[in-house]
Parts: sequence; C-alpha cells; structure tokens
Amino acid sequence: MYANTVMATALLVALAVAPVVRAEETFDVSTFEKKTFELTGFVELRPEQQSLRRDSTGYQLQYRGDTLSAIDRLSTAAEVSGVLRHKSLSFHFTGHASAVNDSQATSSDSRMYEAYASWQVDPTSVAEIGKRAVHWGKGYAFSPVAFLERPKDPSDPELAREGFVMATGSLVRSFDGPLQTLTLTSALVPTTSELNADFGASGHLNPALKLYGLIYDTDVDLIYAAGGSRGPRLGLDFSRNLGSNLEIHGEWARSSDATRSLLTPANGLAIQTRSYDSYLLGLRYLTERDTTIVFEYYRNGNGYSPQELSQFYDLVQASAANAALVQPASRAASQGYMQPNVGQNYLYLKVSQKEPFDILNFTPSVTLIANADDHSFSLVPEALYTGFKNLELRFRLALNSGNASTDYGEKPVRSRVELRARYFF
Repeated sequence: MYANTVMATALLVALAVAPVVRAEETFDVSTFEKKTFELTGFVELRPEQQSLRRDSTGYQLQYRGDTLSAIDRLSTAAEVSGVLRHKSLSFHFTGHASAVNDSQATSSDSRMYEAYASWQVDPTSVAEIGKRAVHWGKGYAFSPVAFLERPKDPSDPELAREGFVMATGSLVRSFDGPLQTLTLTSALVPTTSELNADFGASGHLNPALKLYGLIYDTDVDLIYAAGGSRGPRLGLDFSRNLGSNLEIHGEWARSSDATRSLLTPANGLAIQTRSYDSYLLGLRYLTERDTTIVFEYYRNGNGYSPQELSQFYDLVQASAANAALVQPASRAASQGYMQPNVGQNYLYLKVSQKEPFDILNFTPSVTLIANADDHSFSLVPEALYTGFKNLELRFRLALNSGNASTDYGEKPVRSRVELRARYFF
C-alpha cells in the first residue's frame, strides 16, 4: 500500500508540474514589472492586562495553587517577509520572533513561518518546495477543509500562521463557456521525527489534491488528502457573489479514521477511531454606509458534546480537593479537552464600520464568537486607527462570558484589555 501511495503521489506531482497545452488566451507576464528583491515587515509592542476567573477549570489547570486575580503582560513581536526573484525562479520567506514578559514567566520564540522556492515552469504551471503556509478553504473564522494548515484564531483570523514543509505543483487552464478556469494543485507533506512532527505520525508522505474551478461565476474547490499521518479526508467548498455587496460561502469536510480522546466513567481516557463530518456556512455583506458584516455557522464534527465537556469540568474541579485526580485531569486537558473550539456548534459574527462620523482612518468593530450549545460566548470590541504613517494602533477588549461548565465560562481569562502598536516597514 505504501508503494502504491508513493507511485500515485509521484504521478500527481509530475502531472502538476509538467508543461501543458496552453489555452487559446494567455497573459503576458512581461507586462507586469516586479522588483528583483522586496522586503516588508513590522515590529509590534502589545501591553495587556488579563482579569482571571479563579473558580474556572482553565484557572485550575494553568494556575493551580496560585491566588492570582490579574496578570499584566508585555509582548513584543517582529515579522519580516521577503521575496527574491530571478527570471522564472523566486524565493519567498517570512520570519517571526516574539517575546512575552509577565509576572509568571518570561519567554521568547523565533521561527520561520515560510521559506520556499518557486519555479514558474510556464505561464500555466508552477512548482514550489519548502515551508509554506497554504490557505485552502473559503471560511473566514473557521475552515473545515484547511487540511494542510494550522488552526486559525477565530478572534483574530487574519494573523499570519506557521506553515508546513511541503512540495506543491499547480497547473491552470482557461476556457470559454460556463467553466472559465480550472486549476489542479497537488501537494506532499512528508513527516519524520524532525520534519513536520506536529502534523502527525512520522513516516508518511501525506499527499493531497485540490481541484479549483470557476463555474457559472462560482468559486468551487474539491479537496482530497490521502491517509497517512492522519486519516483520509475529503472536502468541498464554494464562494459566490450574489451582488456587488453580498457574498456567500460554505465548506464541507469528511474525515475518516480520525482519533479522539474520550473520558470514561472511571475518569480514564479511551481513544475513539471514527469518521465525522464538519461543515460551515457563511456570508459577507457590505452596506451602503460601509458597514461590513461577516457571519458564519460552524459545525465541528469532532467536537465534544455539552455532556462530555461537563464530565471533564467536573473532573478538574474535583481534582482541587483530590490529588489523585490531578494527573487524569491534566492528561485529558492536554489530549483534547482544552483545545480551541472544543465544542460542536459555533456562531461567528463580526460587524465593522469604516470611518464612522467621518473620522478618517478609524474603524471600530465588534466580534462575537458563541458556543451555540451552551450559550457561552466571547465578545471582542475593537478600535483600529491608521492615521499615522506606517503605524497601526489597535485597541481590543475581550470578554469571556458563560455559566459554570460551559465553554467560555470555564476559560481562565474573564476579560483582557490590550493595546497593539504595530509599525510597518
């Protein structure tokens, strides 16, 4: 089976990078002048204060034995992106470094988010190899078909994310008629003990295919990821403009042979292997007054039910008085119960207003992320100002609200206020 996978994958990559018969109409890339070298980036300073919920499950796990009520934190970050071009070859990179200092600890981190080489074989085909952060899917805050990506932060989904080392090849065809464009992309995400170790089990090539079509003015992707480090997955997404101010989008994904840790009645952990469906439906609407509304419903097929989460929360709370339960509670938390978006049904709503009351360069917004099963939620009001040259000021307040034994009610942070100053160069 492994040999067959290798042969099939090699065929897919060869197909994706091989020269193809050009369509009748092609564009002349020489008409687009590009610089040989480009460099952009930013530096960021972010002071914040977190108000903690001491009776929450999250607090018990993260600050067990402490009596903290608030944490003052200062974070700094820098990110640099660049591209070097020579004829049909180019090299792209994005490096990220950060440091955090608060009353509990000081930490720092630096890593390459992207570092890959690209070869434009001809106007209709390209091959790339290296560390890449691909973006598959149409969802804004969530994306069930993002099979080769690290998860988004729904409260700030536009943040750059670290990619995986992979090899990809793409070819494009254009047509006259209802089907206007067809793009085939193949990918390999190999895993070893040192390479893409957090993607899954080592010793696999993890081939994937994405077929994109623009048909009847609708963007459609059909995505398949073969089994390997993870179980096989099949996905479909679409996006369509219903007018100049309204766009709808959706995603569906079927995951097979997927594992999930589940607490037993005796507070042990059992590993389930099963298949599940996840899906998303959303819209983006722009009003005549420049108000942008983004709404999404997300079904997490691998999430925990309110009853399953309640058992976990009860275990953690009981561990405060019973030391024998500390280890089972910590193990359950690390193996799935405290991951982001741990529930099954979520609603996302973001409303932003461009330059209200004619205040130039000012955009206020509010984001709501709600667990539709237990009615807990996170509310994030925000104000963005870009009136200074190359400087962005962003004020955010995040409020987690919910009853005991609910998703956001058991978060360790009750509220967080922050000011993010980002200077671009």
